[in-house]
Amino acid sequence: MSENTDQLKTREDYIHLVEERYFANVDRKNLEAVLDCFTEDATFTIQSAFSTHRGRETGIRRMFERLFERYSKTVHRDFRHVVDVEGGCCASQFEVENVSASDGAETQLSNCNFFYLEGDRFKKVYVYMSGGENTLG
Repeated sequence: MSENTDQLKTREDYIHLVEERYFANVDRKNLEAVLDCFTEDATFTIQSAFSTHRGRETGIRRMFERLFERYSKTVHRDFRHVVDVEGGCCASQFEVENVSASDGAETQLSNCNFFYLEGDRFKKVYVYMSGGENTLG
């Protein structure tokens, strides 16, 4: 994985990172492309579940491996973003649909993520998930 530290310069750069580089690859279960969105020492906190995963190649990798095993289908859509280019952060609200790999049950969520960047990668991510179930484990 490359450690490109190019600074994102526009609102559109942030939206592209969040929607196209990150969530589109989560939906495709492209683990390496998802992990490439994070710094090596990133933290990923599901704030609504009081759960934190540390390190791109350790905690964050395991979290996404479990997600991809647990759900046969994941779709993120209907994004709304608030971007602070100078502050290096972005808040994104969106809808999520997950389909269980074990029984086909569907889960619909309305979530909000806060992304804090270092260069062009996520250094810290905070997730607020609706529904009371931590689908990220």
